[in-house]
Amino acid sequence: MTRTTHRVTSGLVFLGTRTLDIVMIGNRVCATLDRLDAQVGGFSVLSDDTVTIRTADFELCIDIKADYHVAALGRPAAHFLALTLTRFDPDEDQDQRCNQSIMAHVLQTLHRSLSPDYVQWIDPRALLSSADFEMATTLPEEEPANEDLACDVVMETPKAMPRRHTLPGIEETNHVLQARLTCDDPIEGALRTTFREDQIARPDSTDDIREKTTPLRLSVWLLTITLGLFALPMAAALAVFNLLRGENLRLTAQTAALTGTFITFQTFGTTASAMSALQSLLG
Repeated sequence: MTRTTHRVTSGLVFLGTRTLDIVMIGNRVCATLDRLDAQVGGFSVLSDDTVTIRTADFELCIDIKADYHVAALGRPAAHFLALTLTRFDPDEDQDQRCNQSIMAHVLQTLHRSLSPDYVQWIDPRALLSSADFEMATTLPEEEPANEDLACDVVMETPKAMPRRHTLPGIEETNHVLQARLTCDDPIEGALRTTFREDQIARPDSTDDIREKTTPLRLSVWLLTITLGLFALPMAAALAVFNLLRGENLRLTAQTAALTGTFITFQTFGTTASAMSALQSLLG
């Protein structure tokens, strides 16, 4: 994966000929972004080999390249699935870590479904085999309490295990493998760290329904005052709600529409017939 100030690039390498469905790949990437709380705002299929996914913060381009030369392999691959993430408003180091985290989760999803031979990560020279990438992106259920202790296990293993006929324990083997991934291989260690440290900017899960801009909040109050000219109790209740929970234009518009509907029914004397029709529909 090649990093610049604005762009992050990675890819999947296929040595043999494969039939890749760009639409299916794009849909799976969209599902992954939804799980990461990155709301997809646009999905464009530009050709049989290219698809573009847009969110409010970045654009992800997926491109299938045939006979692509992979520098780390020294020979061309039959297919190379290139993923290019471009952030619209880069914010130095924080956004770079966020881009890496998003790309890592997308690569993990595509790796599970497409089973590539290699995964390109960090820079063009960093090429992980399929097995190495799976090990680096699969976190154990329970992390070691102290990573330094895990590194010491690797260094002390030859001295502390003179037992020739005893297999190592599960916990001991887990610590050794964890230390190797974290300490010995910087590529796999960095990739595992990306999954361990969630750098993705997720929206706050609060119940704040207040409009974000001043003109929208002003529109809510103007609509509430207008509603008070026709139905003062509804306008008063809506004003109290706006003061307690915040101004929400959608709620105000829905309240005004329902109030206007029932005022119309009352004016033409069709309220009873309308309620009976509604009751018959509801059973």
